[in-house]
Amino acid sequence: MITATRYTVEYDEARSVYRIRNMEAPVCPQCGLLLSGYDTKKRHVIDSSGAVRWFLLRRLRCPGCGKLHIELPDFMQPKKHYEAQLIMDVLAGHSDSCPADDSTIRRWKKK
Repeated sequence: MITATRYTVEYDEARSVYRIRNMEAPVCPQCGLLLSGYDTKKRHVIDSSGAVRWFLLRRLRCPGCGKLHIELPDFMQPKKHYEAQLIMDVLAGHSDSCPADDSTIRRWKKK
């Protein structure tokens, strides 16, 4: 997984998804080589209002070790469908309203 911190978000009307454009060249975390594009993957994110937005994320391949890496923006967390800031606010006790179910919030707090 590659976390993008400097990026732009563009809306693709033809596919009804948002695209993340990383402004930095992605490098492999294992061997340090420049990654090349492999394909894309759709993923949704739920924000604090409960709105669902779909993103088209790049999967990148390392020419050295052959591993695939997904390029996530910093507002997404691996294996989570809610915004990273919303999860952090709930865990810190700063959020009174959260669109997630109580069982989901309990799992977040359990880890």
